[in-house]
Amino acid sequence: MTDRPLPIIVRLAPEIHLKSPGTRRHFTRVLRRNLRAALEGIPHELRAEQGRLLLFTTHPDAACEALARVFGIGTFSPVEAVVEAPDIERLCAVAAERFTETVRGHTYAVRCKRYGPSAISTREVERRVGAVLDGPGRVDLGNPEVTVRIEIHDDVAYLYGRRLRGAGGLPLGIQGRAMVLLSGGFDSAVAAWYLMRRGAAVDFVFCNLGGAVHEHMVLKVAHRLSERWAAGTRPRLHVVDFAEVVEDLRAKLPGAALQVVLKRLMYRAAEPVARRVQAEALVTGEALSQVSSQTLSNLETIDAASDLPVLRPLIGFDKQDIMNRAREIGTFELCENVPEFCAITDQRPMVKSRRGEIAAMETQLDAALLDRAVEQARKLDLLRLDEADLVEPGILVEEIPEGAEIIDCQPASMYADWHLPDAVNRPADELAEGFARLPRDRHYFLYCFRGTQSALLAERMQAAGFEAQAFRGGIARLRRVWEAARTDSARTDGS
Repeated sequence: MTDRPLPIIVRLAPEIHLKSPGTRRHFTRVLRRNLRAALEGIPHELRAEQGRLLLFTTHPDAACEALARVFGIGTFSPVEAVVEAPDIERLCAVAAERFTETVRGHTYAVRCKRYGPSAISTREVERRVGAVLDGPGRVDLGNPEVTVRIEIHDDVAYLYGRRLRGAGGLPLGIQGRAMVLLSGGFDSAVAAWYLMRRGAAVDFVFCNLGGAVHEHMVLKVAHRLSERWAAGTRPRLHVVDFAEVVEDLRAKLPGAALQVVLKRLMYRAAEPVARRVQAEALVTGEALSQVSSQTLSNLETIDAASDLPVLRPLIGFDKQDIMNRAREIGTFELCENVPEFCAITDQRPMVKSRRGEIAAMETQLDAALLDRAVEQARKLDLLRLDEADLVEPGILVEEIPEGAEIIDCQPASMYADWHLPDAVNRPADELAEGFARLPRDRHYFLYCFRGTQSALLAERMQAAGFEAQAFRGGIARLRRVWEAARTDSARTDGS
């Protein structure tokens, strides 16, 4: 750039400065590579100075938005004024012009730092500039609402008022690659983010239990994480179809053991996929005692299924902590709509397991089904998806379609507790076996307790030529929608 715009001062995360000179140079090279990727399409120039980076761009707002999502950046500050060959008088004049309105009606402080030799006293600058701004604002050195910062270098001074937080952590890609078992829920997405924040590039493996609906939901979560946070790397989603594996599992093993065995099978599927891409660890969103399968006993049993180390960044997190972080990283609204497809039984899972007993149960399963599913896994480049790839299949709906035949897929006992008026009870297993005998000239609307089985059944019915849709969500949400519609109808009739 010739006539350079005002720079953005980019400060490395403090931890990087603690590394040896060689390691620090390597980390900075990776960070600069990631920055170039994050700023693709934004004209810019990067320059190293005094252990920081100066970013010059004609699009500072877009650049700041990108900087906030690059790991390895501690803070950054858009410079608001530059003073060439600075002296105290010129600094006072520029500060008065630029910051008088900023401090008006607020408490403020002036902080000055000097880099390199200079005859200018930083204390004198703080005192004189502070005096110029006194009146519109009120000095408070202890807890100011506004801080005016001045950095003096040999022949230039930078003035700015904002110190924005970066993503912190370490530059993405310095720690090799890890394979994240992604379910689409809050936990696994946040776990992936924490690994990325520590410098590990990630791929995702998804064991699909819910057909096209489930895959689409997980795809959007993985794409959101990659688009926002993976600059400088190229994550991929590996999709393993678990339909036959789960069918075999449910047919042969007791319900209490299903969750633990299912997790072990997912680890067994993830490990060969991880080795294909030279990933050095598996990553899960498990948190201790969050659900029955995540007790210490069960985690010890599950770990034995993989020879790769299993990393659990969220092991000590509360659920609320995880959901708060999901909001911050941008995955919350996507993950909250993903039903619990992993809940493959209504029986209470075991909370204490013995590795030998579970391993013996696994011998009853058809190992060829898992091997075939892994061999046929599909690989999606998450940063090369277009809008068409992210369009949701027309299976899930938010409202009850008018004129549709309503099918309640709950067990009979749960249907008796509550069901929609006019709903016919066809439990999921029964409907799966018999939907081919239903009339084909009708529109079918399905729902179930969690919203998972009905979505999968509607997908299968559509594939067989039926007009079928499922409600997005479980019984609790369906009741709220139905009751709201009934209230609206009563008001309309009353008016």
